[in-house]
Amino acid sequence: MRIEEKKVTIKGGKELKLRTVLREDAEKILAFRRDVAGETIYLTRYPYEIDNSVDKERDIIGNYLRAEHLGMLAIFDEDMIVGITSISPVGITFKTRHRASAELVVRKKYWNLGLGSYLLDQVIEMAGNCGYERLELSVFADNARALRLYKKKGFIECGQIPQAFKMMDGTYHDEIMMSKNLWRH
Repeated sequence: MRIEEKKVTIKGGKELKLRTVLREDAEKILAFRRDVAGETIYLTRYPYEIDNSVDKERDIIGNYLRAEHLGMLAIFDEDMIVGITSISPVGITFKTRHRASAELVVRKKYWNLGLGSYLLDQVIEMAGNCGYERLELSVFADNARALRLYKKKGFIECGQIPQAFKMMDGTYHDEIMMSKNLWRH
């Protein structure tokens, strides 16, 4: 799925741009994912675990561009990716194809500028436009900032997995599953 490019004005008046991720963005996507994985504990991978080749990443992006039920958007500051959101189906069978899974990541330097909220609005709209009836995501149980944002946007907690994430220091974090009803009334 593709969207029209949009300008995004952040706190302080600076203009960024939101657009569909393209195959030629593959290197930037990989760099972004490695960078943000090192900025917070609240992502599911460590930087060294992001090991796609540029060609593999181009293939993944190509799948997102061809499919009507997938979408990946990025916010750019000049040429640098500062945030990503995406949707993908939970399943392709009749019983699960009404559900989508969302991803939302913002570079730490750009936290507290409203980008997470903006990207979440975009992915909710994109999921609705794709015909999904539910949007789902998961969050580290102790990530209070993310939990506040998701609840503010209408997501509800629908489950918790104890010790879902094991850290390199041997500690664990629980995972909270959340979902939002997208039915049109």
